[in-house]
Amino acid sequence: KVTIAQVGEIVPLGELDPEVIVTPGIFVQRVVKEAA
Repeated sequence: KVTIAQVGEIVPLGELDPEVIVTPGIFVQRVVKEAA
C-alpha cells in the first residue's frame, strides 16, 4: 500500500499546527505539490 499526500504548499518542519494534521507523516510515502 502507498499513501500519497497532495499538498498546496510545502513548509518547513514545525510550521503546521499538529491539530490540523489528518494523516500522520509516518503513513505517507509520497508528497505531490499542486500545480500553481
